[in-house]
Amino acid sequence: QIDRLMRRFHSDLHPRAQRIDEEKVGPIGGMILFVISESSPISAQEIAQTLGRDKSQVSRVISLLVGKGLVEKSNAATVARRSDLRLTDKGLLQVAAFNGALVDSAKTPLAALDQNELRQFSSLLSKILGT
Repeated sequence: QIDRLMRRFHSDLHPRAQRIDEEKVGPIGGMILFVISESSPISAQEIAQTLGRDKSQVSRVISLLVGKGLVEKSNAATVARRSDLRLTDKGLLQVAAFNGALVDSAKTPLAALDQNELRQFSSLLSKILGT
């Protein structure tokens, strides 16, 4: 059932995200922007671990995001040879746009739930995710 829900959610989200992806960062770029927004400052290694992706792939996309002015790198204060990544103002705007698309897309598959059921669903998701 979770797989069916996710496929339905994705089928609605994908076209919305493409329309607002002004910087053409693609799905992996969007996921990286979300991870940075949730855990800034963060290293490329930590992002790769969070997303379950290869560090070299993540590093290539981060370079693209830096080049587009969405992410900035700075030397880590605690660990040598590590860069901390943060969103720029432009990156924050892109994440906000993606968040709007996520919220709109979630409305479609969750439309069958009433307010009480939505609260229960949200509570269960929080429990599953440990948040």
